[in-house]
Order: sequence, then structure tokens, then C-alpha cells
Amino acid sequence: MWIWGIGAAAAAAGPFVDLEWRGMAMAGHLSHGPAFAAGAALFDDRLRVGLSGFARPGPINPATFAVPAQGYQGQETLALRSDGGVMGLHVAPAVHTGALRVDLPLMVGYGGFGFYLTGDDRRTPDGRKPSAWENELMDGRDSSFGLGVEGGLRVAWRVGAHVAPCVVARYTTIVGYDAFVRSDYAGPSLGLGLSVHGGPPAGGAGRR
Repeated sequence: MWIWGIGAAAAAAGPFVDLEWRGMAMAGHLSHGPAFAAGAALFDDRLRVGLSGFARPGPINPATFAVPAQGYQGQETLALRSDGGVMGLHVAPAVHTGALRVDLPLMVGYGGFGFYLTGDDRRTPDGRKPSAWENELMDGRDSSFGLGVEGGLRVAWRVGAHVAPCVVARYTTIVGYDAFVRSDYAGPSLGLGLSVHGGPPAGGAGRR
């Protein structure tokens, strides 16, 4: 009976997709960007396994990072924009209490963040590509990549059998990050999103 019960619970599976918009306080700057998770919801949606990731798009984040200009365009400092992201394996064990689903989303993967010239600074004095100047000004370390690790807490409340708005708090770090501008790229984030679960009603809701 015990083995049959485990098998029946595992069979109560289906796909899931989480879409989210995050506000991030990474690398000492406030920023925002999209995030996602998708994969399989197992054991009556008490465990989710799949892929997840997020991005910090440079064009929609006006905050800049100041660095010495080293004489570039006759300036003393440069204001650089930053972008990047992380993607990896997603695991989220959960508990269900009534209409609430509380889980611990964990992600281990790979990613990085870089820095680049913006605005008028992209018109280089000698006509070379901005990327060539970025490498020169930052000693070839205009970006850095490494192991991305993320953990958090998510609370979702079911508004239908398969749909649940959610709020998520996380902390993310890039292990071994070392760029010219910063020696770390880590920090907390807070996200709002929507979770769609395509299997049986989450947590066994509606069963008789």
C-alpha cells in the first residue's frame, strides 16, 4: 500500500510555468527585470523541478556605475550601464494550506553581468567599436561569469484550479564574480508574478 501511494502521488503531475517581474537590489543598485521558471510539478504540486532564470536588461535600467575614465573623451569618470542574467536548474519543494502554496525556490546554474559605455560615450574617439574601448578601459574585465546560486521564499494564492498570483523574495549571488567595476554581483530581490499549473488541482484541491 505504501509503495502504491507513492506511485499514485508521483503520477499526480503536470507542467508548470511561472512568470515574474523582479525588483532587484543587486550590486548596490536598484534595478528590475523579467524572470521565469518552467518544468514539471510532481506529487500534487508539492515539488517543482525544471529550469529557471532571470535577466537585468541594461536598456530599461537607467542606474549607472561610475568608473575612472582614464582620459577617455577627456573625462574624469565614466557612467557605465550594466546587464546580464542567470539560468539554471530549478527545484522548489512546497506546502499547501488552503488556497495558499508556500515554496522554497532554489536555483543553481550559470550566468554573469557586464558593463558597457552608454549615450554619447559610445561614439569612440578613433572610430573603433565601443566593445574594443570597453575591453581596454576595463583591462579586459568588462564582464564576469560564474556559478549562479539563488534561494528564496514564494507565497502563491490560488484564484482558480490552476492559476495563482505570487510574491517572491530571493537572494542571488554569482560565485567567483570579479569584474573591473565590481568584485561581486549579488543581492536580494522581490518579485510579483503569476504561476500556472497544468496538472491536477494543486495540493489535491477539489478531490473527493
